[in-house]
Amino acid sequence: MLQNFEVITPLFEGQVNERIQFKLNIEGNDYRGIFHEQEVQWFQPQPHTKIEKNELDVVESSVRDLMTNRIVH
Repeated sequence: MLQNFEVITPLFEGQVNERIQFKLNIEGNDYRGIFHEQEVQWFQPQPHTKIEKNELDVVESSVRDLMTNRIVH
């Protein structure tokens, strides 16, 4: 389901409100979002328009795990 996960250049890099950006592919559709304070926030298009809520919950959990491991290590 979740493919090609990649962390990209942070938004507002070097500033107090810096946010970590990521991009990924879900079932052939590309999505981007930010990760801040253990929360996933999506840019347009929003994945909930294409996939079911329970699948989105799994994707967001995976993103949280990947990002938490990346930030901690």
